[in-house]
Amino acid sequence: MGTNDYSLPVEAVMADEIARVRPWPLRAADRRELFAEWCRKNPDVLRELELTALSIDAHGLRVSTKYLIERQRYEGHYKAVGVPFTDYQGTVRVYSVNNSDSSLMARWLLSRHPDMDIELRRSMFDEEVDRD
Repeated sequence: MGTNDYSLPVEAVMADEIARVRPWPLRAADRRELFAEWCRKNPDVLRELELTALSIDAHGLRVSTKYLIERQRYEGHYKAVGVPFTDYQGTVRVYSVNNSDSSLMARWLLSRHPDMDIELRRSMFDEEVDRD
């Protein structure tokens, strides 16, 4: 839902705005949710990352999601669309995948290609419940 959709009732727009308020720095649960939304907004970027990972894997090399993220940043054919949100102080920020999200990207790739050679390390995303 967009806040510029004037056909929506005021309550729906307000609920959407409140749902986008997040702590800063982001907690693991917020990063997971924003990552999922980022994925929905960037199917071409994801497909390019996935194809690159599959090519690396096909050559018998271990896939590095940090490499994939950096490669997309500097050499990607598609520009990623960020996900706007507001922090608790009212500052508007934009979430985009960065190196802090490499384990989320690795888990996304493994969910699609379970046999892909990606080393998973423990991360804040392994916790079921955030500690904050």
